[in-house]
This record gives sequence, C-alpha cells and structure tokens, in this order.
Amino acid sequence: MIRRSAAIALFALACAHAHPRSDEAHPDEVDADGVGDQRVSARAYHHYLDALLAKNADDFATAADELREALLYDAESPHLHTVLAEVLVKQGRIADAEDELKTALALDSKYGPAHVLSGRIAVSRGQTMQARDHFQAAVEGQPDDPDAYRELARLLLSIGDVPAAQRVAERLGDRLQAAQKLSSDDADELVAADRLRDQAAAVWVELGRFQAQHGDDSAAESAFAHARSASPSDPDALMAEAAYLEAKRKYADARDRYLRLLAQRPESPEVIAALARVALVEVEAVIAHARKLLGLAASLEPSDTSASDDDRRDVAAALLRVAVPLLGAHRSADAQLALDGALRLYPSHPELSFYRALALVQRGRPREGALAFEAVERWLKAHEDEPPSPAFLGVEAAALSLDVRLQAALARGKAGEIQESIRRVRALFSERPADEGVSLALLESFDRAGKAAEAEHILAAAVRAHPGSDGLLYALANAQDRSAARGKALSTMRKVLAIQPQHAGALNYIGYSLTERGGAADLREAEGLLARAIELRPDDGAIADSYGFCLLKLGRAVEALAELRRADRLSPSDPVILSHLGDALVATGGKTAALAAFRRALGLLIPASTRRTPNRAAQARVDPPDRPDRNDAKVRVEIERKLRALAP
Repeated sequence: MIRRSAAIALFALACAHAHPRSDEAHPDEVDADGVGDQRVSARAYHHYLDALLAKNADDFATAADELREALLYDAESPHLHTVLAEVLVKQGRIADAEDELKTALALDSKYGPAHVLSGRIAVSRGQTMQARDHFQAAVEGQPDDPDAYRELARLLLSIGDVPAAQRVAERLGDRLQAAQKLSSDDADELVAADRLRDQAAAVWVELGRFQAQHGDDSAAESAFAHARSASPSDPDALMAEAAYLEAKRKYADARDRYLRLLAQRPESPEVIAALARVALVEVEAVIAHARKLLGLAASLEPSDTSASDDDRRDVAAALLRVAVPLLGAHRSADAQLALDGALRLYPSHPELSFYRALALVQRGRPREGALAFEAVERWLKAHEDEPPSPAFLGVEAAALSLDVRLQAALARGKAGEIQESIRRVRALFSERPADEGVSLALLESFDRAGKAAEAEHILAAAVRAHPGSDGLLYALANAQDRSAARGKALSTMRKVLAIQPQHAGALNYIGYSLTERGGAADLREAEGLLARAIELRPDDGAIADSYGFCLLKLGRAVEALAELRRADRLSPSDPVILSHLGDALVATGGKTAALAAFRRALGLLIPASTRRTPNRAAQARVDPPDRPDRNDAKVRVEIERKLRALAP
C-alpha cells in the first residue's frame, strides 16, 4: 500500500515530457498522470509503477527489468522505450540506451523526450550538430515541453550563437504567455504553466550569465529582467542575478537579491554565506561585527539567569553565520574565535563543534582538528535519539555524523597518520561506496600515501558494481588523472556528464582540460562548459580560475583579468590562480602587478625549510596552503620561468 501511494508522487518524473492530450484513451489503456501519448496498458501498469519506484530508489537493474516486462505488453510505446533508455544511461550502458531511443523515434519521430535524451548523449560526446538537431526536433514535436528549449538554448550558447539562443528564449516566453491565458483550475494545466514559467526563467538566466561573461552588461541586465518577469520569485534566477551583481561589485544590489532569497529560505546556509561573503568585501568590518557579537555572547553565558534562551540562540546563530564565510575566505583563526564564542553559549553543540574542528584543520593543526571531530562523533553517538538543539543550519544528524567521521579520517592523514586515515576511509567506503564525498576521501587518503593507482583499482571495481553513480565515476576520473592517465580521465568525466549534466566538478575538469589543449574548437566547447559550471557554483574559486584561464586563451584579456581577480578573492593564496592572474596582468599591460602576483605565488611554493619566517600576526590570520607537493614542483618551475622572462 505504501509502495503504491509513493508511486503517485513519481508520476510527474515519468511524465515530465508529455505530448498534449490527444484522442480519448483506449479502454484497456491507462494514462500516465492523465497525459496523452504516454499511455500504459492495464496489463503493463503494474510493471511500470514498480519500475518508477525502483528508479527513484536508484535500483536501476530492477527498474530496467520491470520496464522490459512492461514492454512485453506495450512494445510500441515510445514512452516506455525512452524511460528504459534513461535507466540504461544511469547504468552507464550508453549504447543500449541509444538502441532504445532509436526504437522510440522509429515509433514516433516527433517524440520529444527521446530527442532530448538523444541530444544530451550527443552533447556528452561533443557531437554538437547532432545534439542541436535532436533538441530542435524536440521543440518542434513538443512545443509545450520546456526542457527541450533549455537544452537547445544552452547548446546554442556553447557554440556562440547568441541570437539563435535568444530566439529560443523568446519563443518559450510566448508559450508561457499562452499557457497563462489558458490556465484554469485544472491541476494539469497549472502544473504545465509552472514548468514553463520555471524553465523560461532558467533560459533567460543562462542568457544573462553568458552575456555577462562576454562583457555585454546591458544585454545581461535585460536577460535577468526577462527572468524576473517570467518568474519574479524564482530562487535560481535570484541567485544567478545576485552572483552576477556581486561579480560586478554592485554589492548593494547583490545584497538586495540575497535578502529576497533569505525571505524564502530563512535557514539556507548557502544564502546566509552569500550575504556574509558580500559583507566580506570589507573583511575588517565583518571581524569588527564578530567582536561585537562576541561581546554580546559574553553577557549571555549560561550562568547568566537573566538572559533568555532566544537571545542566546540568536547570538550563537549569528556567530556561526559569520564564521562559515570566514572559513571560506581562509580566515579560520577569526572563524575559530567566533565559534568559541558560540560554544560558550552552547557547550559541545555538534554543529558548532564541527565547524570549529574544520577551522583547526584549516589553520594547519590537523591533530587537534581530528580530536575535535572525534569528540563530535562521540557526542552524536551518545545522543542518537535526540537531535541537536537548537538546530542552527538544519543539518540532519545522520549527514553530520558521516561528515564528522570523514573529516576525522582525513585530518588523521594530514597529521601524518596515513595508515589510520586509510583504514577509516576504507571502512566508510564499504558502508557508502556510491557517496561522492566518501569516494573522493578514499582517493585523497591513498594519494597522500603515494597509492593513487591502488585507489584507481578500488574505485574502478566499485564503478562496475554501481555503474549509475556519477559520484563514483567522478572520483575514478580524478584517480585516473592523478595516475597521469589524462585521456582516460577525460573520457570518464564525459560519462559523468552523460549521467548528470549539471555536475559542476566534471564540467570544470573537462573545460580546463580543453583549455589546456588550446585548439579553437576546444576553447569554444570549454567556454560553454565552464559557463555552466560557474552558474552552478558561482562562489568556487577553482571554477572561476578555469573560466578566466579559458577567456585568456580566447584572447579576451580584460574579461579574463576580472574573472581571475574574482578567483583570487574567492580562493586567496592559491599559486595556480596567482600564476594565471599574472598572465592576465601581463596581457593587459600590468607588468609591475604581474611581477607581484608571480612573486606571491612563488613565495607560497618555496619549500618550508628555505622559506623565511612570516610575520606572526599575518601567519595567524591567513590559512596555510594545502596543496600536493608533486604539483607544486611543476607550478614552481613555470612561475620561475615567467619571472625570468619579465625581470631577467
């Protein structure tokens, strides 16, 4: 009974690509969620529902088996063939998925969902023109399905055809207006109008980001205005526009958009961190605010019976929300002070203690950090029946427990206890093999021991057991990269995108690899991939660096300089970013500033035994770098060459 009730919630997933209602259904056929051309016969219905339940539970083998049983009764259903293709893609069986899609299109050459999935597979292989044909066919065959519009617009932007992408956005806007005029109290029509509204906003947002990244601020602002018009409260549109305004240093406007988001998501750590990040433009002012909060915390300690619980909770939450972006800005000493103040109000609180342990590790004190993580783990075990109170960031106890165990294991490795780190991470991997964080931790712990090749074998075996896990594939690709198998890594990353087109890490890896190749076609594809990665993670310094590096290779030095400065602000003290920033400064005529950037980078890469002792105050305020030594040597040689060229 529970399984059947849960199936109702899955209908929207299975029927998201519906044709408009056509003739009445045959008496022996059941409409999937009441949508024509997705009919499933009564005999196939049981298998179809079980397939949806299995698919939603990531049991793709069972889902595929049930869909094949359904196809015994409905062999001429393009919908069933397409859903089976989606499951096969999740299993990593791309060739089999393509066979199912060909069958679906042979049955109905205008069936939109089959064209959309075929196009996504073509995109993952770099077959741009083939993908465009599929997406255009989907739009023509199913003009009220917004997914095809978005995929087509994104593809057109990736090849630089902005006018065509804008026409796609305008056409989708016209469909939205027509749907809004026709929408009534009918649930199906309301759902269809909502989907059109969401995707229309999303397409305009992508146009806005593209225009902004190409220096056309007027066009970008117009696109963001269209997105607001389509869906005024759409959270993704607000976040994208806020990130754009932040990048343009229009901090007051960015703060306005983030505050609108905060009204929708009062407890969202992402939004809270973004607001604090905007404020961190003036870091000293933020630290001054933190000191005021610490003063308030001192007057509200548990021994003070006149203080209310609400006051304590509000001050502790504010201190945590200041500490999180300070950690992101590599000011972990200041973050730790804020967290210590919050912990005086709520001693041993697991969320506060977790972030304090992170601060200790970032400060270069991994052994203390490991002990702090382990104390949090003990607290969670002792209180497993009572969730942390108050819940500051809304983190579930199970998720926090996994993160604590993972970070404790990694901290042990950073403290030199390599074998203990490997033992703990392997235990976690045996419990959660498809978890991306655990898989990457496995790679890091083995790599620290010089055993990246062994990690690759373990991850490859896990991929064979869980072929639909994009997280496992992503970790495997990273392992292949560290084993110097760049070609294999690139191929594996493309498989990640075939399963999860919005995987920011895979987009960044492929984009950076293509940028390093430097061919004209490679750079065009790289620009599109990296633009999507920035949309997904606008505050990631590594992605901003990749995009800036790509712009520099494309000859757009002024745009590259702005993006690389943003990357340096997001990830300070990163030698690779500083090296690219120096290149952009050279390209724009800033030789003196370029020399300073290269020297800063080199100072971070000089071996500790030969580095002069830094100023103690500065050392306490800025986190030490944490980079693999074998990469440092290569980067150091390259920067020394650049310095010699500028200042012989």
